[in-house]
Amino acid sequence: MPPAGNELRLEWRQSFANDDPVTPEPDLRLFRPKYEFVVQFQDAIVFKQTSIFIISFKVIDPAAYDELWADEELRKIFMEKQIQKTIWPLFRQHVHDGMSRLGMSPVTLPWIL
Repeated sequence: MPPAGNELRLEWRQSFANDDPVTPEPDLRLFRPKYEFVVQFQDAIVFKQTSIFIISFKVIDPAAYDELWADEELRKIFMEKQIQKTIWPLFRQHVHDGMSRLGMSPVTLPWIL
């Protein structure tokens, strides 16, 4: 890591597999969000963390789910907001642990409320 007082650029991204959600059973939906976090100093990447999670949702009423899931706006909100809020604390800890294990001062990502 650069000496204290230097400016770092932090970036993070969330993405999903093209065929999410996977339906292994009629009442089960699996999402596989991928999170990437990059710390850059000037033009050099000094840390990069990639985490892929599998999150499982049990569906009580598959027909109602399918009807709601057909709504593109609702689907986008769920994937971009709800899954992010669900997984963010885990990813936040992954970044903290990954930097600590390398002997780096960890960057503490903010809480998402």
